[in-house]
Amino acid sequence: TKEEKKEEEKKEAEPMEVEEEEEEETEPPAVTLTDEEKNINFAPKAIPDMTAAVMNKSFASFSVPEKAEGFDEVRYEWQKASECKAYLSKWMLEKKKTTRIEELKPGQWFNDTLKSFTEKFTAWQAKGKAWTESAEGKAKAEAKKKAEEKGESASESKADGDIFSVEDVADIGNGEPLFKDFGLEDWALLNLRFELFTLQHAFAKDANDADRPGVPEQHLFFYYNRYFKKNVNLKGYGVDKLVDLALLVKDSITFEGDILSTPLDCEADDFNTLLKQTELARRERQRRLDAGDETSRLKITADAMKSGGGKGGGWKKW
Repeated sequence: TKEEKKEEEKKEAEPMEVEEEEEEETEPPAVTLTDEEKNINFAPKAIPDMTAAVMNKSFASFSVPEKAEGFDEVRYEWQKASECKAYLSKWMLEKKKTTRIEELKPGQWFNDTLKSFTEKFTAWQAKGKAWTESAEGKAKAEAKKKAEEKGESASESKADGDIFSVEDVADIGNGEPLFKDFGLEDWALLNLRFELFTLQHAFAKDANDADRPGVPEQHLFFYYNRYFKKNVNLKGYGVDKLVDLALLVKDSITFEGDILSTPLDCEADDFNTLLKQTELARRERQRRLDAGDETSRLKITADAMKSGGGKGGGWKKW
């Protein structure tokens, strides 16, 4: 009948009830942490709470809260107060070793020392030029040249004796300077010795922080620019890496671990010692060259003392 047919069509149009399957109860997977993960107290964040610049400038003043600051109560939920302080202290110490001091500025001691050296450096160059152009200087240079051509040794002067017994490097006798044989590369290396030697002393004075042992190798370019207002000119010194630059003046500058240091025990403003080290290195280099060791020949250019970026002071050519 029509009624029965309509009833069947109605049933076909109705959605069929689907029996829901009961979910089987299972135990959650067991989580195993590594020793490194167990030591993580704070979840890593993709976006930090503070920018790196703000963090680097302010973290040295971080501290745990104290009741003396006006708090009614200070509770430590995870660790005791002493453990929290020790954790923060250790974190700050490690961060100081790797973070540069963005706001560090050259102090008065550095400015005075730089001025004194610049004046001394200029006077020494003028003295060297005056000697080479003097009658006595020319006569000694000619005598030395003739002796070398004959395979003989020129008469020894005080300048050829013990360098470190010299009292006045500008006049070791008869107006003869200890640096009479300095060339472009020697003046450049003397300047480099002064810059790196003074940098590590100035940093210690200006940072004034026992937790910062010195200039880290990774930040030397930054601090060099901050103090000397120019970039390190690696190419001018004929090297590609900072470690190779330091090797050029290893008698005065070295890295202990990754911290700029010095084997010298002289005062920070002892310019004479730096000049004597330069003359000693020049003599050793010349001895090796005379023996046929071409690896001792330096590749220092005339603009070595200029900034790697093309700015800065240069050297005075005789």
